[in-house]
Amino acid sequence: MTAPGPAAALIAEHCRELLGDPEQADDTTLRDIVAQCAQPLRVLLVGGVSSGKSTLLNALVSGSRAETAFTETTSVITWYHGPHLGTLRLPDPSHRAVAVEFPLADRLVLGDSPGLNTVSENPRETLRMMRGGDLAGAAAAFVCVLDRGLVDKHWAEQLEGLAAFSAGPFDLVGNVVVVMSKIDLVDEDIGGIERRTRVDAPVTIRFAGVNQLMAAAARNGAVDGRTVAVLDALRALPSFTSWPADSWPEVQEELSGLFPDADLKAFEETVGGPKWLPELIRATADMDDPSAVAAVFEHMSGIATLESVLADIAEDADLFTSTAALLRLRRLAAGLPDGPAARVRSAIAGVTSSRPYQDLWPRAAARLMRHTCVGDGLDPDDVETALRLLRGLSCAPADAAAALTRWSSRSADPFADSRTRHLARLVQDAALRALADPEPEETL
Repeated sequence: MTAPGPAAALIAEHCRELLGDPEQADDTTLRDIVAQCAQPLRVLLVGGVSSGKSTLLNALVSGSRAETAFTETTSVITWYHGPHLGTLRLPDPSHRAVAVEFPLADRLVLGDSPGLNTVSENPRETLRMMRGGDLAGAAAAFVCVLDRGLVDKHWAEQLEGLAAFSAGPFDLVGNVVVVMSKIDLVDEDIGGIERRTRVDAPVTIRFAGVNQLMAAAARNGAVDGRTVAVLDALRALPSFTSWPADSWPEVQEELSGLFPDADLKAFEETVGGPKWLPELIRATADMDDPSAVAAVFEHMSGIATLESVLADIAEDADLFTSTAALLRLRRLAAGLPDGPAARVRSAIAGVTSSRPYQDLWPRAAARLMRHTCVGDGLDPDDVETALRLLRGLSCAPADAAAALTRWSSRSADPFADSRTRHLARLVQDAALRALADPEPEETL
């Protein structure tokens, strides 16, 4: 089981002490915070009905575990976790747990949620996990599924609601990932959609585009001999090089009589939009092994990019989990009578004044520099040195000394905003520590 980070462990310790008080012994929020601080990072997938959440979840957990359809299928929050965690304590008794091995199972617990754009009662479960709900903060990071890059007011409001979960160091921890789903159905350049999405988003986001059908097919065994046969038949068409099909009926017409309709339908459900066919056929030339073709499907799908983003977030699980847990404690204190509220606030103060919590600031500063415009205009080597210092990685004394000089100047710059000056002071402090201990222990 993944060990909790020092800040999360301290929060859990304070919560256990609060639970020792008879007035709070049965507090379900405190009990879940203890569980959350001991588990891998909780990541919740949110989005609209039929946006592709469950298919994306199936790709991430490498199998057909979540029900998928073009109607509403996910009615409760379902958490997918590694079997090594045993019986998982859930945020709420109405939630479900599924034990399954998947690539990031040792680092994440993944939650699938009901779609938000529906008139049924199901969205209530998702809203409970978001800002304003009684379970807000029970997930520490979010994957927001954006259907084909369609940005609207409702979607922006959802992201704005998630901004509350970045109320840790710098008010910005980068725990929101936007996944553009069904990219096989989009004609517009994905890079353009990403740039527009970043501008429209009210919080700093990470972005990934995924063809979740190809990803799920590659990982659940749907890429088989029939897939290879259809690709071979398409490759043999004389007109193929100048033929990007606009619809599946065109493909079926070209292959009429060669394959049963069921085989062609299965092929369609593994590829998604037919405009991906030319690249797919070229990439699988001379391949007759379904496993090799499946590897091409996985590569083209973009799922690896999303997983690398999630793995990067998991490196700072202590930062994200602690931020979410403190948010929950503050909300809890706001609703308690004076006596218990004072005890919870005292616990919060004990955490935020502690060394483990103070050590989260340079980690948050490193994320700020890596994923926002804070580092724009700076020498790349200068930024890289600062990132190494902030993340506690070894740094040559000469580089640390040079960084100390440069960032001391920036921290004193009267024209810089307060956040930049604070970040510069954190780099200064890290450089001083590196000079005092030129061979620190390597950390993530």
